[in-house]
Amino acid sequence: MVRPLTLGTLGLGATLYVAGLSAVLAWVSGLRRRGVADGTAARDWYLLAAGVGVPVAPLLAFTLISALR
Repeated sequence: MVRPLTLGTLGLGATLYVAGLSAVLAWVSGLRRRGVADGTAARDWYLLAAGVGVPVAPLLAFTLISALR
């Protein structure tokens, strides 16, 4: 049986991950539009955010859900 805390953590973790990647994509798009970064730099930042976000998003979700219980 899956506990409600697990489902909430997974759902919030996934939401935080997607929101974080969307924010990085918007930030990098702004840099490219202003001519500060090129396509390679944008890809590198996006991949870095994706790699860092995998372990961070579930930990942040668990912390938030535990604090709100």
